[in-house]
Amino acid sequence: MKRRLQTVRALPALALAAALLAACAPAQPAATPAPAASAAPAATPAPTASPAATAEPSPTPEPGLDYDEMRSVAVHDAVPSTALEGYFTVSKDGKWGLIRADGTELLPCRADTPVSSCGQHWIWDVTGMSWAEIDELTARLDAGGEPAICGGHGGVQVRFVYDLDAPGRDVHAYDPGALRVYVEPDGPGTFQEITEEMWAAYGDPLPVSTVHEVQETGEDSLYPPSPSEPFYPSDPVVTEMDDGQIIYQYASRAGSLYSPRDVQLAGFFFDEALAPIRLTSGSWAYLGRDSQEPVTDAVYDATYDRTRDPDTGDFTAVPLYAAPLQNGYAAVRRGDAWGLLDSTGAEVIPCAEPGVAWEGTTLWVKDAGGWHRRELP
Repeated sequence: MKRRLQTVRALPALALAAALLAACAPAQPAATPAPAASAAPAATPAPTASPAATAEPSPTPEPGLDYDEMRSVAVHDAVPSTALEGYFTVSKDGKWGLIRADGTELLPCRADTPVSSCGQHWIWDVTGMSWAEIDELTARLDAGGEPAICGGHGGVQVRFVYDLDAPGRDVHAYDPGALRVYVEPDGPGTFQEITEEMWAAYGDPLPVSTVHEVQETGEDSLYPPSPSEPFYPSDPVVTEMDDGQIIYQYASRAGSLYSPRDVQLAGFFFDEALAPIRLTSGSWAYLGRDSQEPVTDAVYDATYDRTRDPDTGDFTAVPLYAAPLQNGYAAVRRGDAWGLLDSTGAEVIPCAEPGVAWEGTTLWVKDAGGWHRRELP
């Protein structure tokens, strides 16, 4: 599936209108559980393919690209963020820049955190950069047919929920009519019906958390909530079961609800066979579309986007999400060891490499000589 700055295409007209009015400042939602520290790999590994399936590095470029890290570019269009096709954010000596998937540098490594996208432009936060320099770089990007640097024009996120306060909800059984999307620009959002465009863009089934509609004014306020105050999704309502917790579930357009246990954060299927899920252990696994059960062990760590420092609230370069599959593959990480996962859940490149990067079109693998392109196994 092609996903290049997909927010412009995928979101409904109302959300796009909101995007033009909101400040482009993506934030980690309060309702999302704080990411846990990376867990040590479990003793039981995920299934792996034969090492002989790994292709030899291509002869170009030589020497390899001299970056410390290469990650997918996060698009702040949804919770969790989606991953962009055609680009990587790269780091050198703790600073971050942007390249095309073919290795062409677009933005130098100067930002404190990985480059991301608001869905239309690049979020490249460089301390002390003047507007004149931003304009100069934007003109250069524009001349090459690339998106500009985000100047604060707007952005919007969507979050899919099962709304316990939906009008007319059947309180005695699962009611597909209570499925909602919370469309959130930079400020108060709205609960809306999930559109056909959203089902098509983010996949079927969709990850949902069960929430109440809550208002910003609450028990700490001197005044009771007013009907004019905006509503927000509550933290996920957790259901305790004998065999674990139900936190995030997957809801289908046909009306089915799937409830894998202990899913702390759930990724999108898009049109792929697997979706990434973070369990309450803090580690990531990949869930099967058909079985609705994990097809890998929960041994993986996050690989892209950025995390807020819990003390300062500032963004850091610590990754937040495990990558979704793109065109059948995802780069995966166990601690400092990287590999490549296919749509069956097999590590077709075992997690033993110092770096693997894949965004849907181009595979890069790091070795002692830098980053080199490889053919898919």
